[in-house]
Amino acid sequence: MAQLTEQGFIIERLDANLAQLDAGFRAIYGADINTEPDSPDGQLIGLIAQIKTDLEELAESIYKALDPEAASGVWLEQRVAYAGLTRRQARYSYLRHTVLTGTPSTLIPAGAVLTDPHHRRWVVVANTTLNENGSAHADLRSETLGAFPLPAHTELTLETLFLGWRSAQSSQAAEVGEEEETDAELRRRFFISRAKAAQNSVDGMIVKLLQLADVRQAVCLENDSNRTDANDVPAHSLNIIVEGGSDAEIAQVIFENKTAGTGLRGAVQTHILDNTGMTRSIRFDRPAVVDCAAYLEVRRNAHFTAVDVEAIKATLTRTAFSMGETVLLSRLYSPINTVQGFWVETLNIGRRGTPLAASNIEIGVREMARFAANDIEVVVL
Repeated sequence: MAQLTEQGFIIERLDANLAQLDAGFRAIYGADINTEPDSPDGQLIGLIAQIKTDLEELAESIYKALDPEAASGVWLEQRVAYAGLTRRQARYSYLRHTVLTGTPSTLIPAGAVLTDPHHRRWVVVANTTLNENGSAHADLRSETLGAFPLPAHTELTLETLFLGWRSAQSSQAAEVGEEEETDAELRRRFFISRAKAAQNSVDGMIVKLLQLADVRQAVCLENDSNRTDANDVPAHSLNIIVEGGSDAEIAQVIFENKTAGTGLRGAVQTHILDNTGMTRSIRFDRPAVVDCAAYLEVRRNAHFTAVDVEAIKATLTRTAFSMGETVLLSRLYSPINTVQGFWVETLNIGRRGTPLAASNIEIGVREMARFAANDIEVVVL
């Protein structure tokens, strides 16, 4: 039977349970009884053995689910709750500074709906009034949670129609949201959370930054030498790079956790008040988005009549890259090959606007790669 030992939870598999029950029946009814699988006694042995095996395997699954390494879903959420963590929910995507045009002084209310060429719906975040020239900038938010890339200068269709509003066009690429945090992402955040209680440490600072609302990634470059290092971090200084989140909240975490006298590097400067009322200047960086392009030549498999080009593009646009992560050409084949019906003959990539080649895209420590559908060309041979 199943046992809980110092080595873990050990169960008996179906073949062992069948052998034990067979031996038990023969000990009771005689060694000459018929226990073949198609006999009445054999059927009963098989039924009891399967029930016993199912119960032990259920107990084994529960035992494994208590281990964060093996837990998933709700079981993993229960484990990470002991560290004060919860699963990050999906985030909206945003179109910042979208250009709205129409009749001067027209009020465009919050909640007005537009659609993009992919039939995704976007809503106006706040009431916006067109100026004397009949234009204004407004932020739009995706109607549903999730990652929805959209390139700059995309014409949007007005779904909410009213007098005085004529058109809308994105002025910059979408601020792509996120899908719900996966088990792997939550598990990784749980394992580094052991540093949460640390004070004035890089690990503790990063963990607390990742706990802030809407913070997606956080990296700290540390230079403890006496001269500026290869990453352009000054001597005895920190350079924190954060994607997402509020400037003020990020600055507060950095101030509370950095070692006294440690310098800070960054293009974003935020002023906060300390406990004595003095103004402190906190600096950090935001990652610069590197728009990447791709060119693919694919050949249709013999038994497929069509290749879903849009699905290929979608898999690349959904591929997430960490800050400073090099775009490895070989790694892109995995998401591409999730689409069926073809094989890749040529794959060239590069920064948008530069010659594409079958080589990796080097990304700086303060940069983050991204593919947009309009920058991906797929040719079916």
